[in-house]
Amino acid sequence: MFSNVIAIDGPAASGKSSVARLIAERLHIPYISTGALYRALAWKWFGLGRSLEAMNGDGMTDFLNSTRLACKCAPEGGLFEVEIDGQCPGEALHTQEISAGASRIAALPEVRSWLLDVQRNMAGDRRIVMEGRDIGTAIFPDARHKFFLTASPEVRAERRLKQSGEPFDEAALKRVAAEIAARDEQDRNRKTAPLRQAEDAIFLDNSAMDLEQTLQFIMDAVKEKDIRISRNTVLHYRVPYADTDQMGVVYYANYLKYFEMFRTEMMIAAGESYQKMEEHGYALPVIEAVCHYKAPARFEDILEITGRVAECRGVRVKIECEIHCRGKLLAEGYTIHACVSREGKPVKVPPNITVLWEEKK
Repeated sequence: MFSNVIAIDGPAASGKSSVARLIAERLHIPYISTGALYRALAWKWFGLGRSLEAMNGDGMTDFLNSTRLACKCAPEGGLFEVEIDGQCPGEALHTQEISAGASRIAALPEVRSWLLDVQRNMAGDRRIVMEGRDIGTAIFPDARHKFFLTASPEVRAERRLKQSGEPFDEAALKRVAAEIAARDEQDRNRKTAPLRQAEDAIFLDNSAMDLEQTLQFIMDAVKEKDIRISRNTVLHYRVPYADTDQMGVVYYANYLKYFEMFRTEMMIAAGESYQKMEEHGYALPVIEAVCHYKAPARFEDILEITGRVAECRGVRVKIECEIHCRGKLLAEGYTIHACVSREGKPVKVPPNITVLWEEKK
């Protein structure tokens, strides 16, 4: 079973943070920057009057045991803020000193081991976007979606300098590019969780792409894979005696139960189980159900139940299902659902479900 995570890895200034925030906003899901967690640890370390050179492991266990890390991320995406020991450092995390400290502290095995559970607990079982350097290789090796972003050191240096808002010349560009290349080398060669592309990650060199193009590439890839997973959702079910009448034939009302069983599995595959729907404050009650019977299913038949999201407009979702046995179509039909809030008011269908729908060609 995979984790319902969109993992975005890559070196510094490759656009990970910017694109991750936008993906979270588009899909209305939380966003977590793991780099900010290391920066927060460095911020606390320096705040205690300790030096960069002292980050050698001595006293680090006590330091970590006395640290409480949390993140504030809006469920609809975009907003992300680190809280350490009840404080939010904010912009103080983005200084050169903190960058150097984060790089040094991230190379310590005990720190990465300690943060592993912290990061997984922050994510929980929600669909989230998480970006860093080892999301798809160490933190969530079973992530559903994995991307590795990069660009040339020169392009990344230019992006970083432009982001600062200050004028720069060719000498400054070369200096920052050299610093970035050196950081890449350090991250690739560290003993613990080195920077590398996961074998099943999609590689994207966005040197010649702007932010919107990078975003669209990832969004298209996420949608395509989600649709493919939903299409590949197949439920196999052996008919028990309790489902049949005295002649061993499946009672007609049970076919709608089989549709429901399939919908449950499809929603779980999409990362939106019925339990999560309740947690997110909405439900999908059935407002119409249709089943056309073609042939009977019998006791101990192994049914193959498939389906798809056939329509998704506004607050309405239509899910089609088919039931086969030994290659023969036994029943087909659909259910139509209305998306409503806890109070029973109509609400828009969440992105995790709309992404499964393709327009009919």
